[in-house]
Amino acid sequence: MRYIGNKTRLLPFLLEGMDTLGVTGSVACDPFSGTASVGRALKLDGWRVHSGDVMALSYAFQVARVTLDRTPGFSSRLLGANGDSPAPDDPNASGGTSLRSVIRELESRPPAHGFISEHYSPAGTAARLHGRMYFTAENAGAIDAVREGIESWADSGLLDSDRKQLLLAALIQAADRVANTTGVYASFVKSWQPNSLKPLELRAVRPALPPAPSARGCTAFRGPAAEMLDRAGAVDVVYLDPPYNERQYPGYYHIPELLARGWDPTPELRGKTGLIPDEELRSDWCRRGRCEQALRTVLDHSDARHVLLSYNEEGLIPLPRIEEILRDSGDADSYRRVGQGYRRYRSDSDGPTRRYQGDRVREWLHYVRRR
Repeated sequence: MRYIGNKTRLLPFLLEGMDTLGVTGSVACDPFSGTASVGRALKLDGWRVHSGDVMALSYAFQVARVTLDRTPGFSSRLLGANGDSPAPDDPNASGGTSLRSVIRELESRPPAHGFISEHYSPAGTAARLHGRMYFTAENAGAIDAVREGIESWADSGLLDSDRKQLLLAALIQAADRVANTTGVYASFVKSWQPNSLKPLELRAVRPALPPAPSARGCTAFRGPAAEMLDRAGAVDVVYLDPPYNERQYPGYYHIPELLARGWDPTPELRGKTGLIPDEELRSDWCRRGRCEQALRTVLDHSDARHVLLSYNEEGLIPLPRIEEILRDSGDADSYRRVGQGYRRYRSDSDGPTRRYQGDRVREWLHYVRRR
């Protein structure tokens, strides 16, 4: 999924940076998980990972990519009376039928005129009123059918929580591939892009298989970072990857968040883009007057031997302030940082109201050892 701050391209740098900085142990905490790419990489590196985030869409990816230790099997009742056995190319599946077969079953459902069709595609009266063009009518109907199918299976007891989140993660990724946006949902494109005209295609999200017993027992959490850190207790390392600019994630990803949360009770949408109520999701990290205190608060709640902070050089907190805060929170002499440049993510072009400083930006991995 296209996601601001996604660290997939920086994973080699982050893992090598941990080695360079002398971070050791077996239990890691990742309270700003996003799409869970770092948590997954840590698990594959042998860490037991406790992941978390305030966004429901993140929780789906945490379960799918970090918590699950294998691709689960599903009840054959999802396919009718006969069902089938796990597919030959899904050797890690267990149970009555395979994830691949369940995905095919969801894709075969006839289109439905549901919440997404009504509010985010030209098929809906509410969407036409605001000119919303997030999805074609065909793809919106397919998304509604899949989402309603997942919910009905869960309501009837045919899906447990983990299996539901695994299917939701697949739907969120599929919808993002055909979304008529430039990568974020703060706006839609006024003409149909080539990707938006392709049919919705669900693809399995594969859990990370633990390479060793030490990587089992990973957990997922939906809620504020400080609350998660309190619950996690003593860990070897806390990896902090918070928002670094003033873009609030609930407004930039409100439709994927809707797909994760559902729409019962029906949310009251607002504005041309159909934003959802999000006050409880808005972050102090995205506010200039509060971001430094947000860092101090998280550090106060963390009981970790090692602290890592991944932060963009263009972030709201200046580099000298980050160094000062981290030195205050631990062994001042242990503070170090390593950096790497990369090509920035751009969801739009330079214009009258925005001008990027350049096509490349540097990510800093800050480290301090706690007292």
